[in-house]
Amino acid sequence: MKFEILEHKADLKIKVFGSNLEELFKNAVLAMASILKKPELEVRSQKSEDREILKVESLDKETLLIDFLNEILAKSQINKKIYKVENIKIKVFQKNAALEAELIGYPIEHFDEDIKAATYHNLKISQKDDKFEAVILFDI
Repeated sequence: MKFEILEHKADLKIKVFGSNLEELFKNAVLAMASILKKPELEVRSQKSEDREILKVESLDKETLLIDFLNEILAKSQINKKIYKVENIKIKVFQKNAALEAELIGYPIEHFDEDIKAATYHNLKISQKDDKFEAVILFDI
């Protein structure tokens, strides 16, 4: 399982899984794309040559995840596309974290859900037995 949607009274809450940080971040983008446009897999079956490199730096891996999602969300709204992450490299240092990701954009006509932002509320990336997970709250 890559992600699951959790119950929340006012906003949208998801739990994302990955075997490493890179997969966790990829699956978070997949979850967000699936929420923005259903069924996301049909959109991704379209061919797209719209590729770009996105670089993000933040204070730590949790902040990096939210900043990354919000960068992609802004691109989605501006370009009217949903994005898939093809390649991603994450580096976590003592005082900061950074990533570089190759994004593939898929044009859409409209969004099925309006996500305002990924939030930092109660965000924590945890690792259990070589598996990573994070619970993310989206403001809708």
